[in-house]
Amino acid sequence: MIRLIASLVVALLCLVSAPSHAREWVRTELPGVIIYSDGYPHELQRWALKLRLFDALLRAQTGRPPQDRNSGSPLTIYLLDEGKDVERLTGRENLQGLYSPSIEGSFLIANRAPAYDKTRLSGQMSLFHEYTHHFMYHHFTTAWPVWYREGFAEYASAITFDADHKATIGLPNWPRLKHLDGKPMAVEKVLNASVEDFKPDDRARFYAWSWKLVHVLMASPEDRRNLARYLRLFASGTDSWAAAQAAFGDLELLETRLHAHVPDPRGGKIVEVFLPEEEATAVSAFDPMSSRLIDLRLERRAGRNRKATAAGLRALVSANPGNGEARQELALALSGIDLSEARMQALQAISLSPDDPRARAIWAGVAFRQVKTNPASMPSDWVKVRSTLASNIGHDTRDPMALATLFRSYLLEPRRPNSAAHIAMARAFSLQPESYELRSLVIYSLALQGRMAAARRTARVLASDPHSGDLGQRTLEALDNFGPSRPKR
Repeated sequence: MIRLIASLVVALLCLVSAPSHAREWVRTELPGVIIYSDGYPHELQRWALKLRLFDALLRAQTGRPPQDRNSGSPLTIYLLDEGKDVERLTGRENLQGLYSPSIEGSFLIANRAPAYDKTRLSGQMSLFHEYTHHFMYHHFTTAWPVWYREGFAEYASAITFDADHKATIGLPNWPRLKHLDGKPMAVEKVLNASVEDFKPDDRARFYAWSWKLVHVLMASPEDRRNLARYLRLFASGTDSWAAAQAAFGDLELLETRLHAHVPDPRGGKIVEVFLPEEEATAVSAFDPMSSRLIDLRLERRAGRNRKATAAGLRALVSANPGNGEARQELALALSGIDLSEARMQALQAISLSPDDPRARAIWAGVAFRQVKTNPASMPSDWVKVRSTLASNIGHDTRDPMALATLFRSYLLEPRRPNSAAHIAMARAFSLQPESYELRSLVIYSLALQGRMAAARRTARVLASDPHSGDLGQRTLEALDNFGPSRPKR
C-alpha cells in the first residue's frame, strides 16, 4: 500500500510539472542534423525535405561537398507549431526562431508556420535564416563581416522551392521591407556596424539594410566577383571600409545604388536542386515519458525558468529512476542551483551508462566546479577528477563537451594544459567549429602553444560574429598582451 501511494504521488508530481498541452514529439535524422517536431510524422518528412533541398542548394552555391553523417557534431532542430510557441518557450516577444551553438551541441528552434509570407517572418524563413548561420559557421572558418553574415542569412531565408525541387533565389524579403522606410542607412554604417551597436528595436533595420546590400551585390556576375574580392580582403585582416574601397571602388556610387535599389518581386533566378539518392526519411515517435524528457530538455536549453525545469526533471527522474538521460538532464539543470545534488545525479547517470562520455563529462564539469569553490581542495583533487574524465575519452570520442571539459579544467585550476589536453581541445573544435565557446577556448590553447598567428586568425572570426563581436575584440586585445607566464603554476 505504501509503495502504491508513493507511486501515485510521483505520478501526480509529473502531471503538475507537465504543460497543460503536453507535446508528442517525433524525430528524424539527416546527415549532420537531428530534427524533432511536435507535429504529425508526414509534416516532419515534408520539413526534412525542405531542409535537405536548402542544404543542397547552399552547398551547390558555395562549393561545399555533400555532408556525411559522421562529419562533426550534429545540429539539433526543434520545430514547434507556430511563432507564439517560440515566444512562450524563450520569453522573448516577436521571436520566430533561435540558433545557439552551445558547447553541449548546437541547437536551433524554429516553427512550422506557412512557408513564405509577405506580411511576417514565416516558419520556413526563420528556419532557413538560422540554418544559414549554422552552415556558414560550421563549414567556413574565415572571418566575414557582420553585415554579410546577417544579410546573406536574410537573403537565403527568402528562397522558395517548387514541387520539382527548383529553387527561386533573390525573392524580396518582404517582412523586412517595412524596416527600410524612413531615412536610409549610410553604406558606411552598414559595412562597419555590429548587431551589438543597435538597440533591440533597431536591429531589424540593420538586418533589412544588410539584406538589401547583399541583394544589390548578388545582382550581376561583376557584383558577385567584387563581393568575393571584398570578402577575401576582409578575411585576410583588412578592415571593412578599406576592403570595400578596394573591391567596389566608388562607395558613394555603391550607396546610391543601395538606396535606389528596388527588388524584383518575381525573384532573381530559378535553380534546379539535385539531391543524392536516399531512402525515404524515417520518422520515429516517442512514448509519453520520452516526449516529456524532450520537452524538459528544450525548456532547460531555452533557459527561461531553470528552477521550474529542474522541478519537472526531478519528478521525471523519480518516476523513472533507471533513465540515465533524464538524470543527465537533471544534473545539467542543477549545475547552477545545487552542485552536490547535480554531482549525485551525474554519478547515477554514469552508473546507468558507464561508457557514455557525455555522462562522464557532466559529472566532471560539476566536480571541477566543486573543487574550484572548495578552499580546502588540493592539487590531487584536480588530478583525480581529470584522470577519471581522461580515461573515458578515447581516440574515437565525438563529444565536444567531453573533450572541451578536459581542457577547461586546466584553466579553472589554473595550470598549464598538457599536450593531451591541447589535442582534445583541437578535436572538440574540429567537431563543432561553430561554437563561440569552443572557439574562445581553442584561441587560448593556440596561444599557450605559441601559435599566435593561428590564434589571431581564429580570434578574427570570433570578432566578426554578429552576437559575440565584443568578446572577439577583447580576445584580440588580450592576445596583444599575452605573455608566456600565463597561466601560473
